[in-house]
Amino acid sequence: MLTDDDAAFTVDVDTSGPGPLVRVRGDLDLETAPELTNTLKALLGPYPLVLDLTGVEFMDSSGLGVLVGAHKESIAHGGALIVVGPQPRVRKILKITKLEKVFTVYSSLDDLAPELAQQQLSAESAAAQPPLTGDATATRPPQPPLGQNQPPLPHHQAPNVSPPGRDR
Repeated sequence: MLTDDDAAFTVDVDTSGPGPLVRVRGDLDLETAPELTNTLKALLGPYPLVLDLTGVEFMDSSGLGVLVGAHKESIAHGGALIVVGPQPRVRKILKITKLEKVFTVYSSLDDLAPELAQQQLSAESAAAQPPLTGDATATRPPQPPLGQNQPPLPHHQAPNVSPPGRDR
């Protein structure tokens, strides 16, 4: 028998890594979606936002909406939403809706850890590089603006067709 404690919805946040890790437990549905939305909105930034769904056995369209919204907002803030540990029912929903191709999805936190470590090393390496000064930028030739020095697109004319019921 399922008790209230078994079905409790919880959202725990860990900010000790390169980006926030949000662990969700319980059903993600119309009733619980606003809580997760508020938590995710408060954590948006130019870093990976990891959403651990290991403890989510059920998710309805409201939950999908939270994920889609968080994905869009993360990108707008220069970050990324990473979904980790979807259970079989949740993974099936992501597959049916083709959202598994939109989101970055990992089976477990262990699968994600090496990539996050590499991203953190890359960010630290880039921050350690001295800024370019003086003539250092002159060694690279200027790049044309996007779209220049490319062949023009072929021009297509619409066929000369009269609307139905009219003669030319």
